Amino acid sequence: MVRIETKIMSPTAINTYLSCPRKFYLRYIRKLRSRPSIYLTRGQIVHKTLRRFHETPLQINSSDPLSKVKRALLGIFETEWKSQEKTLQSLEPSPERLDFFHDESQRMLVNFSEWVCREGNPAPSFSELKIFSKALGLIGIIDAVMIRDDKAILIDYKTSSHRSVSDETLRQAALYALLYEDRSGNTPEAVWIHFLIDPADPEEIQIDEELLEYGKITLDSVRKKTLSNDEKDYPCTCGGFCKRDFLEA
Repeated sequence: MVRIETKIMSPTAINTYLSCPRKFYLRYIRKLRSRPSIYLTRGQIVHKTLRRFHETPLQINSSDPLSKVKRALLGIFETEWKSQEKTLQSLEPSPERLDFFHDESQRMLVNFSEWVCREGNPAPSFSELKIFSKALGLIGIIDAVMIRDDKAILIDYKTSSHRSVSDETLRQAALYALLYEDRSGNTPEAVWIHFLIDPADPEEIQIDEELLEYGKITLDSVRKKTLSNDEKDYPCTCGGFCKRDFLEA
């Protein structure tokens, strides 16, 4: 009997399969390298900026001026942007377009700094919390976790240009909640989706039994459909666009 190894899943892998099984095959079974993009690199820079901001021993309270928070965030951002300058220029050779991404990223961080001041510096208890659940066969990184009145709120930062809670976002929230519940023994109260492009407060997804069950069913369904390593079991449903996301396909 041929033993089929159970794959460790992640929220990203599950959403990849549901968007296009062939893309899942190329990325997680053939393990092709993803093609770099300006959107991905910019997102990584913004996320790293926020992580460093949370970890910085800068004391910020509700009486501090907004300018202090902005300076702290934008100072970190400029350091991270410059460290990736060569990569950014190779991905976006047009100086005008590169300036657009730089300025848009700054606006995202200004929006975040304004929210920080409105909320009185709600510092998270954890930043980029990586959780592996052996029981679930699931691994993921939660951008931030905030504890309020002994209840956990999971935070997911989005650098997309549109504010929209999609089915993909709901699945991600459910799976993050399952991971955190397995790690801590406590169900998180909510997942905040922080659309940084928008100065409004985060979108709140309440965690209840229905959403958790949805996450469990989705995880089990995708796991059963991805036991095979045969390409023919992973049909393309995106019209072939998935191949463009990889350096080889």
